[in-house]
Amino acid sequence: MTDHATYPDRIVTPAIVAALVTLAGFLAVAMAGNGGVFEYPLDDVYIHLAMAERIASGGYGVNAGEYASAASSPAYPLLLTPFAGSGAQRWLPLFWNAVSLVVAAGLLATILREAGIGRAAFWLVIAAPAALSLYGTAYAGMENMAHTAASLAIVLGLWRFATFGRVGWLLLGGVFLAPAFRIEGLALAFAAGGVVALLGRPLAGAGLIALAAVPVAVFAGFLTMLGLDALPNSVVAKLSDQGSGGGGILARASANLANNASAYGGRYLLALCVVVAVVSIGTLMKDRRAGYIGLAVAAAGLAHLAFGSVGWLDRYENYAVVSAFAVLALLLRPASDFLKTGVLTVALVGGFLTYGPYVDNNMANMRAINQQQSQMARLAKDYVKVPVALNDIGYVAWQNPNYVLDLWGLANGDALSFRLAGDCKTWVDVLADNHGVQLAMIYDDWLFCNLGPNWQKIGVLSVTAPGAFLGGPDVSFYARNAELAPELTRQVKEWMPGLPEGATFTMAGAK
Repeated sequence: MTDHATYPDRIVTPAIVAALVTLAGFLAVAMAGNGGVFEYPLDDVYIHLAMAERIASGGYGVNAGEYASAASSPAYPLLLTPFAGSGAQRWLPLFWNAVSLVVAAGLLATILREAGIGRAAFWLVIAAPAALSLYGTAYAGMENMAHTAASLAIVLGLWRFATFGRVGWLLLGGVFLAPAFRIEGLALAFAAGGVVALLGRPLAGAGLIALAAVPVAVFAGFLTMLGLDALPNSVVAKLSDQGSGGGGILARASANLANNASAYGGRYLLALCVVVAVVSIGTLMKDRRAGYIGLAVAAAGLAHLAFGSVGWLDRYENYAVVSAFAVLALLLRPASDFLKTGVLTVALVGGFLTYGPYVDNNMANMRAINQQQSQMARLAKDYVKVPVALNDIGYVAWQNPNYVLDLWGLANGDALSFRLAGDCKTWVDVLADNHGVQLAMIYDDWLFCNLGPNWQKIGVLSVTAPGAFLGGPDVSFYARNAELAPELTRQVKEWMPGLPEGATFTMAGAK
């Protein structure tokens, strides 16, 4: 009895320390493999930073005077607005992810404490940051870690509502913040409102659903006011990709679920959701409150598999994975310590087996971004200093006073429309000329057929970061026409000596 009353109270601090140490250790090893240079593993981080830079100056987009919904998160770019225009801004994604990691680790430890775990809780919270890829989600530098923390607040807030009958600040905060950081946060937030309604508080449940809708509705209204679509371009692009196979919504959801479940992270989430659902159904007869909560979390996880994305450093599904693990611990509260510890240990081992093989890949992304996007940004901002066109725009657009044309369409609605049309036409020429683009840096297999005949190839930037998640290892550089090619070629040659180890540039025609 004493162990259950006092020992778990001391696991919050170790949980936070373990999470931060795991993240710091991973960053140290990754930086050692990158020549001591810190870099974010995704170009998307710099899209958010570029958006924040424009927000701070009164705009919304990545180019001055042009509105664009390049970021899908309603709230995250707002957190990155301090220090806009300075080098200090670059560290804000890491700072906010460390803060979110601390909150998530503390909430998870609190949940294990309230689940009545004994001394084993200490080892569970020590292992969880690595096993559940909390460190990896924070390392990504995106809004996903904050989404995970908000989701854990929903789980814990729901449990306390079921226990004490009060809608507390944890539940309110989680329901509001989860969709504010990621639109798919609506699934768990709406499910939470449904549980509250089913447990005899229909008005409170409806209020929670309305609260969850507020940040998304405000965001959609804001975009519409700017003359943009109500959904951000990144969301439109992903939905279009999912719907490319045709069929109704159920057919597309089934196909997307099958596709997500084919990935290791998707299979792990599916397994957790099935286990949670089975345990929840078995719990309903004894404790319908706990059963409803478990079913709500499982349903949100399955909804993510059916309508969301899995992968890209396993950040998209992290909130659902961690929420499922957390609610599983709560559902097992009546069980013996041996059973609880055994089931949760198996769940964490499953996490290690799922995410462990990708540690090297995640580290490789730091090198890859430094070798590819960082070097394109250096060329664009320090050498050519003219409007450019790219597939991956984040690093190049951030702190760049010149126009950056997003050929993938996240920051340019016209490009998105052309690309989704699927026609191999030279629409790039039209957009490039409209914006005075002189240099294009693209993945040939993505957009080469969309270039007209007047583009002159300068050469190819190649990177060697095996296992990295990139659009491709080779980026081709093109001058808009033959007249621009000599000067751009000269500038590229001046830029080449600064390439880091692992990055090479081959001039066109060289053997």
